[in-house]
Amino acid sequence: MSTVCSWFSILCLRETQKKKTVQHRIHPNRQAYDAIVVWKGKENQKAKQGGISFDVILKPASVESPKAPVQLSPRDVKKRELSQEQLENKLKKAEERRSLIEQERMEQLAKERQKAIEVVTKAQSENEQFSKKTQEKLRRSMEIRRENRETQIRALQERLREHANHINEVCQASENRGPSTDDLQEQLVQKMENALKNREEQLRNLQERLAEHENRIKEVQRKKLISESETEK
Repeated sequence: MSTVCSWFSILCLRETQKKKTVQHRIHPNRQAYDAIVVWKGKENQKAKQGGISFDVILKPASVESPKAPVQLSPRDVKKRELSQEQLENKLKKAEERRSLIEQERMEQLAKERQKAIEVVTKAQSENEQFSKKTQEKLRRSMEIRRENRETQIRALQERLREHANHINEVCQASENRGPSTDDLQEQLVQKMENALKNREEQLRNLQERLAEHENRIKEVQRKKLISESETEK
């Protein structure tokens, strides 16, 4: 390495500082120097691995004149003004975009709200129609049951009248036959009276069942109306 340095000398010059020279704070009267370092190998020196020698040469530092303040040309001032105007335009455009996005979001929310109102209105309308149809079916069913009950009662009353007429006819025929048929007539009358009592008992039971059925229908209808009023609330 020293042999190579003996053939070539490399000069390292420190670049001139661009900034203004700062005065030494500790030794203000001390002169500043620029350093020139020269690396070279000594003559007649044995080559050593990794050995390097150098000399330091000092010279007075060069003082640079302070730079004049930079003055902007009218063109640069115009560019700066234009850039400020461009910044204001960008801010204005950003505000317009934000307002547009906010308006679109409010329109979307209004559309969703309107859609929800339409869905609720449609559901309420369907519920009301279903309730009306159900009430109509229930009313029709009650009328049919009432008509059937009245028909059954009239039919039962007709059969009882026919049975009573038949008993009267038998009694009259027994009276015409004479006193020998008194026992038979009494038994027949007793039998007819028992049958009539059974018929009346059956009729009374049927009327009670029909009344209970009608009360159950009214109770179901009342509960349904209460549930519909609570749903509407």
